[in-house]
Amino acid sequence: MIRTVRRMSERQSDTPLREGRTQAERRDEAERRILEAAADIVAEGGFEAITLALAGERAGYSRGLPSHYFRTKDDLLSALGVYVVESFITRRRASAGAATGFEGLIGSIRYYFQMPPERPNMVRAFHAVLAGALNTPAIAATVAKLNQDSAAEISAGLRAGVAAGQLRDDIDPDLEGRLILATLRGSVAQWLADPERIDLTRLGAHFIASLERSLAK
Repeated sequence: MIRTVRRMSERQSDTPLREGRTQAERRDEAERRILEAAADIVAEGGFEAITLALAGERAGYSRGLPSHYFRTKDDLLSALGVYVVESFITRRRASAGAATGFEGLIGSIRYYFQMPPERPNMVRAFHAVLAGALNTPAIAATVAKLNQDSAAEISAGLRAGVAAGQLRDDIDPDLEGRLILATLRGSVAQWLADPERIDLTRLGAHFIASLERSLAK
């Protein structure tokens, strides 16, 4: 299931339906639309509002179709968490261009602060999944892996900066990676709760400047 979600996330969400598609392409399209519908439902009604039947109906399919792709509600929510992260990575890479290493990391952080106003429902749904993992063991493992993978990607960017002589060589990339991830998630969570008073653009610029100052060699 996660492998299928990752394939889907490489496509733009507004890809038009085409004639003569393969069965795999139709399945990918159906799963993507169901996940997008699930994100809207969770964003509007919270973690408890989602059901497989409602997601299928909202996506324009039969109420029974989602059960063929996602056996349970927890499977759907786990896939939703993966889908949001993979969608973010795809869009972030497209916006960052050829930047790699520490420059690529800074670009990713900048985009992290830019994306929420662009896709608020997806971001709100993702945070609902994160919160739901605290009391739902069935999705806790998926969220734990997403957290680990996200922190590891940040740490890799920091290690690249150290290797290139841009950052101090006494930093702990793994520890810093966890702290950066916590700051990003926490900042967006505050914005979701109070979007009128949280300026994500300004907050992101300040955080990046502070990060560069504190880590610079």
